[in-house]
Amino acid sequence: GTGQHATTRFCLEQLVALRDPENASQSMLDVGTGSGILAIAAVKLGYQPVHAFDFDPDCVRVSNENAGLNGVAEVLTVTHDDITRVPKKSKQRYSVVCANLIYDLLIAERDRLLARVSPGGSLVLAGILESQFGMVRKAFEEAGWRLIQATTDKEWRSGTFVKKGPAARRG
Repeated sequence: GTGQHATTRFCLEQLVALRDPENASQSMLDVGTGSGILAIAAVKLGYQPVHAFDFDPDCVRVSNENAGLNGVAEVLTVTHDDITRVPKKSKQRYSVVCANLIYDLLIAERDRLLARVSPGGSLVLAGILESQFGMVRKAFEEAGWRLIQATTDKEWRSGTFVKKGPAARRG
């Protein structure tokens, strides 16, 4: 997780694009955080609160170490969790949810991901091969979401989704 990979780069660009400096309570959740780079960047951009989780305990350890190295350990919560096992409903919702995961996991856990996005919030999906993106897009569109931003970089395609209807807005 250095920020050099196409999917990480898209997520970082979207965190910047979606950040509203007028909104002091704009929150972010990083699902499958890996090294913690997205969550750390979100804190540095002013998102609060920022939470992150990963199913790999080594990733949680590394993310927490990286949070310390970047001076954000006091405000960044990184936990050991698995998107396939978190509750289907969520009490906590976030302005931006980033999920840089493989396509079949994004599709299978669509409802768990969507349950964590605040009304009017955005869902940033990455880690998807271009040949698989159509299936991901279809799954989220069938749930009432629409693609507002996408990019292809080499074999990778990433996209940002918002809920269809009057509540849908960027940011």
